[in-house]
Amino acid sequence: MTDTLICVGTILGVHGLKGTLTVYSDTRPASGIAGYSCWHLGMTADAAKAYTVGRCWQHGNKGMLAELEGVTSRAQAEQLKKIKIWVSADEIDVDDDEYLWEELVGCDVYVDNRLIGSVLALEEYGAQDILVVKAPKDAAVQGEWMLPFTEEVIQLVDMQERRVDACLLDGMDACFTPKS
Repeated sequence: MTDTLICVGTILGVHGLKGTLTVYSDTRPASGIAGYSCWHLGMTADAAKAYTVGRCWQHGNKGMLAELEGVTSRAQAEQLKKIKIWVSADEIDVDDDEYLWEELVGCDVYVDNRLIGSVLALEEYGAQDILVVKAPKDAAVQGEWMLPFTEEVIQLVDMQERRVDACLLDGMDACFTPKS
């Protein structure tokens, strides 16, 4: 068993007087966050404290609500606002051909077998996810690529080799932002 924690959401605020929390879920589907019985709450994984989830449910189309054991008042819940929700990586079910976004961080990214950088992050922008790639230190121009995480652009993810193969379509040179 590893001690690795993965961020799956954020406490947004308080709902009612008895410590119910409003939760933003990073899981897909959003209700997936309700499947974890233990949440670790903290701004970082290292600072996170374990809480047992008493109940977690969809609240109409407004998001998720949760009740945590030991959080029974609005004042206690207020202390948790803007805190990140972490779960043990061992609790996350991932098929053999799947991976977690966090696992992509640090992978090398290649275009036509040429290293263009390493993954900094994968970000969600509504219409599509974006792979943020930092140019290697020895690159002629330092900067970041923002590549759409689509089948057309991201052609291969090899977690064994920690490698991502991408295809830059016509006009995608605009996806590079140089840093001075």
